[in-house]
Amino acid sequence: MICFFQRSIKKTIVIEGIGLHTGNKTKIKLIPAKENTGIIFIKDGVEIPANIDYAKRFDFSTTLEKDGKVINTVEHLLSALYLTGIDNVYIEIIGDEIPILDGSAHLFIKHIKSAGIKSLREEKIYAVLKEEMLVKDEDKYIYGKPSEEIIFTYHADYNNNIIGNRKFSYKPNEKESFNSVANARTYCFIEEVNYLKNLGLAKGGSLENAVVFDGDKVLNPDGLRYEDEPVRHKVLDLIGDLYLLGYPLWADIYSYKGGHRLNAEFVRNIKENGAVELLYASEVLDKNNILTKIAV
Repeated sequence: MICFFQRSIKKTIVIEGIGLHTGNKTKIKLIPAKENTGIIFIKDGVEIPANIDYAKRFDFSTTLEKDGKVINTVEHLLSALYLTGIDNVYIEIIGDEIPILDGSAHLFIKHIKSAGIKSLREEKIYAVLKEEMLVKDEDKYIYGKPSEEIIFTYHADYNNNIIGNRKFSYKPNEKESFNSVANARTYCFIEEVNYLKNLGLAKGGSLENAVVFDGDKVLNPDGLRYEDEPVRHKVLDLIGDLYLLGYPLWADIYSYKGGHRLNAEFVRNIKENGAVELLYASEVLDKNNILTKIAV
């Protein structure tokens, strides 16, 4: 979502559920924050900014850690905050992991909208990519380039007839694009389940919060929400991980077979190389002559 002013929520909300990987009950509290606060997780009194500096592990999810305090699986919530234009909020967590809910960002967005979205008095700040950036891992890569519009694309290439070779792009202010990314659930293959559990992961996974494939068959009784739902979910993950830059990224991003680790490497390279310029919304939108497209 392209916004002119910074945003927070109007009132505190509580979201409860289970952790996808820990299988434990967990609770988060989203608390309104003032301008220029950013997104701050709080665990046992320790504040952990949603920033790449604190992203430490990427085994099938993105984990933040500071002063020995760990928060698992932050990407879906961060994506929901990005998609609703929230810049400033405190997230107090009781447990070790963000609730998985239905495996998408949809229910997070529903809770955020129920709390109400508040426009603040300061202009929104975008991190505008000013040079090309490429990170690679064997045949996987993420390529970013400066752009007059925001485009986040994921290209999947699976030896699977359902997922196959597909790509999907998210563009702000396209309602269909917004909804289909927000509703896309996480997924795995049946042969991965035992492997994940042997690693101590996916203890809370079920057909209620993930799409499970057995070869070319979908095990979920209701099937897929979209024929390319897994690819759209990869876009959701990409959006959440990119928000660890600390500001919404304004760029054209193309990810080929990327995952959480490569997403994080891309964000870290952007930051370390000074590849973005922080600009107020009015500067970005006026420069690109798209003031008429602002959604507030």
